[in-house]
Amino acid sequence: MNLRPLISDDRDDVLSLMAEYPLQFPAFVMLRYPARWAAYLQNKNDRTSSYVVMADDDGETIVGHAGYVYNDEVGLYEIVGVVVQKAQARRGIGRAMIHAVCEKIADCGGDQVILYTLGHAETQSTLAFYRQIGFEEMKDERDYFIPGFHRVTFVKTVIRI
Repeated sequence: MNLRPLISDDRDDVLSLMAEYPLQFPAFVMLRYPARWAAYLQNKNDRTSSYVVMADDDGETIVGHAGYVYNDEVGLYEIVGVVVQKAQARRGIGRAMIHAVCEKIADCGGDQVILYTLGHAETQSTLAFYRQIGFEEMKDERDYFIPGFHRVTFVKTVIRI
């Protein structure tokens, strides 16, 4: 897996990946990312980071994205923007990407991470994926964003290797 930090030119490509999953990245979620990326690109520090995964065959095509922000409200690093190109799904990219981001968080001193995702009937496979890779579901907030869009909170302990 070729993971590298997000650069300014990557933003449209990552938004295109997110647009492939309108139930997981509706417009009200996607609107958050340009500001997050701008803050990260202007002021790189241990409190926020974004990464992209490049295709193995050409090294130029972005096939995944994940990042983290320090969430002052809960006092934990939060994993954000996890997405894998639909054509590359179920090939271990998401698992490897989240593992790499958790290692980066551990390097920053984090020992536990939080992850929020949308919960509804069409995202059950996403929820199962997070459980499978060691995240524990802590809360399911019904109609959190708008009716039908619930917020599911996951937490995972990370270990520095």
